Amino acid sequence: MEELRVKKDFTDIYKQKVPNNYLKEMQKLEYRIPDKTKPLYLSLAKQLYNKLSRTINILDIGSSYGINSALMKYDLKMSELDDFFLKEDTPTKKQTREFFEDQPIDKTLSFCQIDISQPALDFSKDVQLCKKIFCINLEKDVLPINEVPPLDMIIATGCIGYIGYKAFSSLLESIKKQDSDYSKSLSQTNPIFAFSVLRIFDMEKIQKTFEDYGYSIVKSNLKPIRQRRFSDPEEKHKTVSLLHGKGIDTKKFEDHGYFYADFYVASPKKIEPQLTIMLQKMERCASC
Repeated sequence: MEELRVKKDFTDIYKQKVPNNYLKEMQKLEYRIPDKTKPLYLSLAKQLYNKLSRTINILDIGSSYGINSALMKYDLKMSELDDFFLKEDTPTKKQTREFFEDQPIDKTLSFCQIDISQPALDFSKDVQLCKKIFCINLEKDVLPINEVPPLDMIIATGCIGYIGYKAFSSLLESIKKQDSDYSKSLSQTNPIFAFSVLRIFDMEKIQKTFEDYGYSIVKSNLKPIRQRRFSDPEEKHKTVSLLHGKGIDTKKFEDHGYFYADFYVASPKKIEPQLTIMLQKMERCASC
């Protein structure tokens, strides 16, 4: 895929046993989009909690070391993770668990995580950032849905593009099977999705896949969210050229040296009116 060839490959730092090198590189590139998407995810999760009055089960796709879980469960920022992990002496897993245990916790959220890096997933599970982990490539593999609690929300920050419509088709097919396996209460629905997508990636096939499975998918009215600084002039040149080829204006965004992403939300069409209300509340929360 042309869009993937534009981006720098960070595979090596995702496959280490601890997140130190990952966080160090992301700090250098000013990767702070999890701070920006955190209030959006939390707004949607809170609305679901108010409706269902129980723990909200969240599946994080492309979860890496469990950054979203850490920020959302413990009300942390990326800079606070940097301060803890990037000290001269690398924290042990025991020290890391104690660090999180010392933070106020949101017990209304429960996470499962998917990633292609087993070491990153193992770290997240070992420090209790999630309940279940699945080391699978959704482009090729099927989520063992019988091992997953009924899902309320599925999130993804930064992996869309690396995964595409085939992954969503596989995931939605698994959810469809899970839905038929559980007896439904009046309050249950299929999960909602929320994810950021870099502007270089085409959403047409993903949107069609959601529609084929009875979902409405909406791009929010939020301004594009800054993801990270370009790693070098070549990455910037290729990105801007690609966006211009798609007819996308970069003057207020990528021209200034950063990747930018749009934010999408999807829900079953049967609750489309509720999705509209949830989206409006989320957008208001983002401007607070």
